[in-house]
Amino acid sequence: MTPALAQDHAPVSSITTATWAQYKGDYQQSPLCGKDEITLWTCETGKRVYSLCSSHEMTRTSGYMQYRAGDHGKIVLTYPAEKRSPLGAFVFNSYGSGDASVEFTNNGYGYTLFDALRGNSSIHVVAPSGKQTEIKCGGNQTLQLNYSMRLMYDSGVWAGN
Repeated sequence: MTPALAQDHAPVSSITTATWAQYKGDYQQSPLCGKDEITLWTCETGKRVYSLCSSHEMTRTSGYMQYRAGDHGKIVLTYPAEKRSPLGAFVFNSYGSGDASVEFTNNGYGYTLFDALRGNSSIHVVAPSGKQTEIKCGGNQTLQLNYSMRLMYDSGVWAGN
């Protein structure tokens, strides 16, 4: 996967002007994200938790977004390892159906956090060998929130599908 840097299709003004104050009540808190962070997306499957955490503001040069996976409350994977701007590390896709996804590659593994507008979310993992795994999650629908999309656009990771 090559991160898309071009922002071919700018979002509507309700996204570009969305504020944290308008949407903060719509986000659930993941145990993997700090109290000073936004849980942009989370999935709990028995003993494992997978979350996308971010700062409250992101631009192409400031703020951060991290994917974290935890097992029995202990973080076992953090991508990227350091808190930095998501530009070049993640790609956000918003589809005409209302679905959304965040994609990234870590150590040869391709990850897609898929958030269905009408249905359950999932994580798709493609190993370097080509083997594919799907982790089924409940419904999140937080990647489609206007403030989440604003952060994706402001940080430069919006692919504009």
